[in-house]
Amino acid sequence: MYTELHTHSHFSFLDGASPTRSLVERAACLGMKALAITDHDGLYNACVFTRTAKEAGIKPIIGAELTLEGENHLTLLVENARGYTNLSQLITKAHLAGSKGSPVLSETEL
Repeated sequence: MYTELHTHSHFSFLDGASPTRSLVERAACLGMKALAITDHDGLYNACVFTRTAKEAGIKPIIGAELTLEGENHLTLLVENARGYTNLSQLITKAHLAGSKGSPVLSETEL
């Protein structure tokens, strides 16, 4: 069974346009058992996504697409509570290191 592991919601400006509920409903229509939402440089949608996915019988996979130095991107997925904490810390470091609205993470931080 296919699982989309790199999905952007409307919280990823210029990359995603669909609200969470629409993404989850579409995944359910396609028979997906799980779905990951990996918005840019944040976990803005994690709580709403988790609740909406569980209500639809879909396993929510939390993640984020981080911006690295040199305009590279890295998608990270959370496996458990420790992973969520680690990802949150990386996102915080990226926001503190970058300029306003442009978080950036150095590869050494990984």
